[in-house]
Amino acid sequence: MKQPRWMLGWAVVATVLLVVSVTWPNATQGVVGALSEGWHATPALAQTAEAPAQLEWLGWLFYRLTSPKGKIILFDPALNDPQALFRNRESPLSLEDINAAHIILVTDGHADDQGMAVEIARKTGAWVVTTFELATWMVGRGVDTNKIMRAQAGSRFEIDGIKIQTVNAVHGSGAPPLPGQPAAVYGGPAMGFIVTLENGVKIYHAGSTSITLDLQLFARLYKPHVALLPIASGMFPDEAAIAAEFLMTDNPNLHSVFPTHHASYLPVDRQGAAFVKEVQARKLRREVAAFDPKPGQVFLVTATGTKPK
Repeated sequence: MKQPRWMLGWAVVATVLLVVSVTWPNATQGVVGALSEGWHATPALAQTAEAPAQLEWLGWLFYRLTSPKGKIILFDPALNDPQALFRNRESPLSLEDINAAHIILVTDGHADDQGMAVEIARKTGAWVVTTFELATWMVGRGVDTNKIMRAQAGSRFEIDGIKIQTVNAVHGSGAPPLPGQPAAVYGGPAMGFIVTLENGVKIYHAGSTSITLDLQLFARLYKPHVALLPIASGMFPDEAAIAAEFLMTDNPNLHSVFPTHHASYLPVDRQGAAFVKEVQARKLRREVAAFDPKPGQVFLVTATGTKPK
């Protein structure tokens, strides 16, 4: 009677294992062990376009955004590092803790705003998007000129499926002197960033902008789902709450707002709790969640809402 193919296959495998076990007895244990490990191993679950993005506040203006497909985007990465010109004292991260980054977005040249973008770019090889003037300054400090996107307000880029829209911000942009030069460097016009992830979710980082009616225009044009708004430079919490209202203009997407440019050592009227209170007090046209994150706290963001991880 003709044997099924699968039985013939198993017979061949059994014969081979028998020969190997007789000829090389130690090898048999290695093969069986490897097969056993492979059988019981659970593969890592890859992120997909349907997965939520992860948004993490890391002190001051520094937010780390991990896209649904695992791209790591750093906004104004000021670190708690002794080498930093501005030490982000409440950040849980120093330079040695940053091992991966795909895109670094720098809103202006101030030491607390650009943070350690140069050092992180040199370490990780990440792309940097910033003003034309600040990009030239960064190249002078050792950043790969081929990994910098030179921008101005209104520029658009796409990097590995992440879309980046630059917008203007009302703020300064002086950068510290380059080595051997006596004076600060003009860092170009301050900017904000609207990042569109692979699944269409849009995050607006306003940098250090003061309140401006341009926010209504950004809402109409780009319709962000989440806004990161300064509350201790450029705007105070009451103004940032008005900014949140401006960002609802013809924009049905906005569902969450977070404070930036703040710290627990600032006066209480310039802290995250004050921002949450001001947003809630304005009784916006529909519910928008306002958050007071703690350093290192992670949030899951989708097109419909945000929740702590």
